[in-house]
Amino acid sequence: MYKIPRTPRRQMALSLQLIADEFDNLLWSFDMESRNQARFFCFRVFTPGEIPEQDVLYVLREEDDFPCDLYPYLSIGSQPGLAEHICLHDRDFLEAVNELSRIFQRFRDFEAELNWILNHGGSLNDLCAAATAYLQNPVYIHDNVFAILALPCHVEGMLELDYNQDTGKYFIPLWLVEDFKFSEGYRDTLRQTRAAIWGTNHYPYHMRSLYVNIRDADYYRARLLVNELHVPLQPGDSLLVEYLAEYVLMILRRDDMSADQSQRDLIGTMRDLLTVGEADRRDLRVLLTALGWRERGRFMLVKLRSQSPEHAVTSSNVLRNSLSSTFVGTFLFFHERQLCMVVDMEAARLDQSFLRSKLAPFLRDSLMYAGLSLPVESILHLNTAYVQASYAVDLAARLRSHQWCMAFEDCALDYLLSHVETPTPLPLYLSSIPRFLRQYDQEHGSQYCPTLKCFLQNERSIPKTAAALIIHRTTLLYRLEKIAALTKLDLESESVRLYLLLSFHLSEEV
Repeated sequence: MYKIPRTPRRQMALSLQLIADEFDNLLWSFDMESRNQARFFCFRVFTPGEIPEQDVLYVLREEDDFPCDLYPYLSIGSQPGLAEHICLHDRDFLEAVNELSRIFQRFRDFEAELNWILNHGGSLNDLCAAATAYLQNPVYIHDNVFAILALPCHVEGMLELDYNQDTGKYFIPLWLVEDFKFSEGYRDTLRQTRAAIWGTNHYPYHMRSLYVNIRDADYYRARLLVNELHVPLQPGDSLLVEYLAEYVLMILRRDDMSADQSQRDLIGTMRDLLTVGEADRRDLRVLLTALGWRERGRFMLVKLRSQSPEHAVTSSNVLRNSLSSTFVGTFLFFHERQLCMVVDMEAARLDQSFLRSKLAPFLRDSLMYAGLSLPVESILHLNTAYVQASYAVDLAARLRSHQWCMAFEDCALDYLLSHVETPTPLPLYLSSIPRFLRQYDQEHGSQYCPTLKCFLQNERSIPKTAAALIIHRTTLLYRLEKIAALTKLDLESESVRLYLLLSFHLSEEV
């Protein structure tokens, strides 16, 4: 059994606002001066003559001589000062100390529970259950593709989720995800680096939520939300959910690290195949044996990336597991912060068109683009497949069209033309005919250059070319006669036609 690596115990600190929220719940009267900067790991009754320490909240009597301009404090009665403070009114000193002790103890118990979850293999669901009990409002987490990572309870008033029977996972409803895709307000929430309120002016329900984005370095991985359904959200809750976000990220990283070592070895071999097109023969044999593949066959590579720049497909295990369960005979892993899927077409019994059709719902639900390589005949050619899939998915992202799934064959000509290299300037290698006809058209007001290009693109079909140019057949025949007289072209030659078409394409690029 895998032993969860132990994480150092974390210690959280209270703010004056968290303490004030507890006093508010008791309906106690107080004044507060807080810039929400001071944090306290403990409190202490001030003893005259002692030197105050940082990270300690001092409890004062009215008569205490305390440097109130320098250190945060809680006083019984008014005790004006420039430092952050709370002044309680009409409360007995012992009563205040006892209540403060209860607040700190409750907070420490919560902290201890979170650390136990973190260090004893607890899940995100366990974390959300503990937070739900402490905050008395439902807490849940979804990832960057809107799949639910943790939902310990679903109560009336919460968003109704979609359930995928194939994967056994819950998702944010597709209709809402589609609205988020075009919502500038939602995109603004992705830029938040601190806890914030999702207000009642946002749909779908008149319900406020407190949320915090979970980021791993600069990459958005998930979001933690607290729905305001049972008790009102309090100002200090923002600090609590920011603490929770740190635990969520640590559990996500811990789960990433706890993947089986043999799986990591297979991924390492596959990455070698993608980057250099070869791998240690022993490692390759282990990979093929583990997957039940042969070295030669028909392999395709699919590369996926998010449609939103704020989202990165870094380690969405939910998405990976969903694809794995749907596409048998595939191997999925993360490479260069993108999700790659290597498909043995023979083992999966898939052809390219069927693969695209089965992939489409995942792209729609997860708001992702996919690039598909051409089939290659050996697993040692996966580096070529990776280049093709990368080019296709990058082009799909640049175009930002409704073609979410781009196959390399759809853009192979663009790729080949963009990689033409010549020792001297490229225009010197192109046919002079397009340039000559453009110049002639400018001087005589004719349309011979676009006519010739359209004629070649329509494979010399008179009806198709006339329809494309919206001209009469007689007009087209007249133009073609004039072009032949001006250029002396032999359009019966396949090589001449191909050279002309490539020259038209490349002359537009330079």
